[in-house]
Amino acid sequence: MLLKYFSSNKAGLQIVLLCLALLLWLKTLLDPADVMAADPGIGGPLGRLLINPLYAFPGISSLLAMIVVLVCGSLLVLLNNKHSFLKSKSQFPQLFFIAITGGMAGMRFISHALGSVLFVIIVLYRMFETFKKDRLTFHFLDGGMLMGIAVMFYTPALLLFPLLFIVLILFRNKVWQEWIYPWIGFFLPFLFWASYLFLTDQSLQIMGDEFRKIFTTSGKVQAYSLMQLIFYGYLALLVVIGSVHMIRTIGNRKIQSRIFFLVFFWLFILSILMAWLIPVTENDFIYAGGISIAFLHSNYFATCRNTRFNNLLLALLLAGIILLIADDWLSFVPGRLSF
Repeated sequence: MLLKYFSSNKAGLQIVLLCLALLLWLKTLLDPADVMAADPGIGGPLGRLLINPLYAFPGISSLLAMIVVLVCGSLLVLLNNKHSFLKSKSQFPQLFFIAITGGMAGMRFISHALGSVLFVIIVLYRMFETFKKDRLTFHFLDGGMLMGIAVMFYTPALLLFPLLFIVLILFRNKVWQEWIYPWIGFFLPFLFWASYLFLTDQSLQIMGDEFRKIFTTSGKVQAYSLMQLIFYGYLALLVVIGSVHMIRTIGNRKIQSRIFFLVFFWLFILSILMAWLIPVTENDFIYAGGISIAFLHSNYFATCRNTRFNNLLLALLLAGIILLIADDWLSFVPGRLSF
């Protein structure tokens, strides 16, 4: 049964997920699209320095995107293995993160948002380490610095910064020093940036313009295939099913699991807020929001009964991924015989 297989943590399953990612990315790798996943104008200074040059090499950009998505998915699996907020050690988080972030061809290229979400996941690692620690911890200093680096990659990630203070409220006693550490860590990368601007005789006003730009730039209208709309519509249906399941079972979970899922809930809310306040982000909120959705789906399939219905739900997801791959390849046929 599919549920039993994906609920395991076997090495063979990791190879299956690697092959699934390769199939999703294969058409993009062999015939890279001209349009990248993100607007080069909304990346931070680090994003422009490290990622913008790759826009001239779409094949390399697509390969790096696949590698980063696989690394992020693996980190999500390791995060659960370390803290056990799901009831089993499984590869579900990686499966769902690959499906969520790889469903659209335009997102299969390295982008500022994808680069920043890697640091957001590491922030989660640092924050979760502080749960039930009585002594003063410097993890929030690290978290603030990592979040600052994420913003230096992708400026709209600024709206994820409040997550650190949400974690402080949920995890920690009211130790005033720990409320200062995130601010110190967050501003450190910007201090280095300001120093660079000063040494190169550039105006510090550039930093202010960087943040004003993301709120004034208009977004582009995206075109979606019918298959993409159906696939993400099905993922939205699974969000509803997973949310109802979470509400029904949350009372039976350990306190640690409840609080960790509250963190994921707020991460999702902040991601939606980012997409609402900054239209130019387009689909980029899916990267950060995809972390929360991946764990919501994983929680459902890791804790639901091993019934035909639930196996069918998982089978339909895998079928949707296969149809997305087929839709990509059928577009090569004259007359565009795609879904």
